[in-house]
Amino acid sequence: MAANPPIPKLPGYTVSLPQSLGDKRLGKGQTLTYINGYAREEPLREVKDLPPRDGTGSPAATMSAGAGTGTYSPSRNTGFDSPNKLPQWVENDRKVLRFYGYFKESVVESNIENHRIRKVILYYYLEDDSMHVAEPRQDNSGIPQGVFIKRHKLTKDDGVSFFSPVDFNVGQEVTIYGRTFFLVDADTFTREFYKDNLGLDMSGPLPYPDDPVDAYRATFGLTRGPKGVGTTTQRMDDFKSYIEARLGKPSHLLDGDRLRQFLENNKRVLRFWCIWDDRQSMYGDRRPYVLHYFLEDDTVEILEINENNSGRDPFPVFMRRSPLPKTAQRTGYTTGPKYKKNECYAPVDFRMGSYINVLGRDFLLHDADTFTKDWYKENLGFNDDDLAAVDVKEPSSSLPRPALPPYNGYGTLEDSLQNCLALVPKPPRRDMHKLMNKDKIILRFTVRIVETDTHKHSPTDLARRFVLSYFMMDDSVQVFEPPVRNNGIAGGKFLERQKVYKPSSEEIYTYMDLYVGATLEIFNRTFELMEADEYTYTYMENNKHIFIMADHEILLKSLRAQAAGKEEAIRTAFIEHDKNGSGVLSGEELEAALAAAGLKFTRHQAISLKRRLDKDKSGGVNIEEFLSALSISAH
Repeated sequence: MAANPPIPKLPGYTVSLPQSLGDKRLGKGQTLTYINGYAREEPLREVKDLPPRDGTGSPAATMSAGAGTGTYSPSRNTGFDSPNKLPQWVENDRKVLRFYGYFKESVVESNIENHRIRKVILYYYLEDDSMHVAEPRQDNSGIPQGVFIKRHKLTKDDGVSFFSPVDFNVGQEVTIYGRTFFLVDADTFTREFYKDNLGLDMSGPLPYPDDPVDAYRATFGLTRGPKGVGTTTQRMDDFKSYIEARLGKPSHLLDGDRLRQFLENNKRVLRFWCIWDDRQSMYGDRRPYVLHYFLEDDTVEILEINENNSGRDPFPVFMRRSPLPKTAQRTGYTTGPKYKKNECYAPVDFRMGSYINVLGRDFLLHDADTFTKDWYKENLGFNDDDLAAVDVKEPSSSLPRPALPPYNGYGTLEDSLQNCLALVPKPPRRDMHKLMNKDKIILRFTVRIVETDTHKHSPTDLARRFVLSYFMMDDSVQVFEPPVRNNGIAGGKFLERQKVYKPSSEEIYTYMDLYVGATLEIFNRTFELMEADEYTYTYMENNKHIFIMADHEILLKSLRAQAAGKEEAIRTAFIEHDKNGSGVLSGEELEAALAAAGLKFTRHQAISLKRRLDKDKSGGVNIEEFLSALSISAH
């Protein structure tokens, strides 16, 4: 239902609304009452049955209803429909949506171009939904430019509906009076308006297509300089100089006032540091230089920086002071050619991080002195970012190390290595930190010989027991066989103390390879570590950050992860291995129960866990405590 037209705020046009739509009493109620002798004023009750006017067609309601849906329906009310709401022509005063675009115009009977790209700016006025299209003026275009379509309300192709903001977007085509415009960009206000009111995020700016006439102008030198202000082409400059010379202008004034330039810029020199990288050619190198630009006569001097131990003779002058042409020319004359001023480098051509051509050589400008940076800021308007130094340091390449010959088996690997590093061998360096802090720390294990696929042993050898000692101070290993009476084998030293290398490797055995249950292959014999002494267990548990197998917490985490879904099997395995029904398992029974439950672990981990849970040193582990540690109930 359409809203009632607003009543103007004029005398005699006011209406007193009832307190309620269902109340037929139109009299004005009394507001002044007396309670206990005190005057009390009651405010008028508000009409609660009236719908909010902002939701019946006001611009604010229509805009908020269209937000996020891509629709926009401007109100046509031009008066004040509520005391706190402005009409559209006041609220949107001076708010204009601006789009940049172009249209293609066919060109016939021309050998230069067959079409032309004409850039336009489309303006949409929110106050009355009118539009106008303007074409920026271009110097010497030969086309009448300016206002392309006058401001008025434009209709769509159907001839009935009018254009609205939802009909425009970046990358969209708009047809106006039979001509198709391509929108490529919009200004900041337009983008924010679409995002805040329509919920649309416009895409980034799109490039303009190439215009054939631009290529023609660039080819024949008909294009003006940047911004087209105060700049002319070289052809126009030459013609101007020719006309002025014919009219009698002195020759020294045709090329600028050099005397005034000398007096103003005497002893003012711009200094740049540059690099010439010539390593792509034979015997080339990367060499540093200093470039001096003399402002008094626009000449350039390049000096070479002599580096220590460079192996080069100190020839400081790389290029004598002279104008530096942008493009070197070869001539058959003894003297160099005379270049025009616009053919040589000027201060505006020198930028940090850019290359300049020095007689066919590419020089990289990477830094400048303080005077040069200040001069650029004062005269050319450069900022600190434009004058920031470029890092030209290259990562230092490590010297290639000679390949070491394979180990021949004689002596130790360190001794053989010294013969390859020095002509006169020196004793290998020893780790003094380990010698001072880990002296007298010896890890001892009881080991036995085991069979492998390639080595078989007699029952006598399999029954032999050895003591393996690992010295932490120098990573050496010693194997000793305790003598046993009446076994027919003389005990004693089985392996001299030395560093033992792994099979077919130049890596030695370290403390990381030693734990109960591990196997070591020493000189074609495989030894299994069966158990360790009390000192070894205690030392490894106190340094569990390096002895991972002695860390019971890691084993508990692993067992909890493996026990998921196997609670009943683990509980059954522990009960079956409790032969006497005491609820306590020994170390061997604990390992057997874990193996029967299908859990993976090492013997050293099981021993460390048993030692941790056996707090009373009774030699057993309580089943309920162990299951509780695994987060498994005993029942």
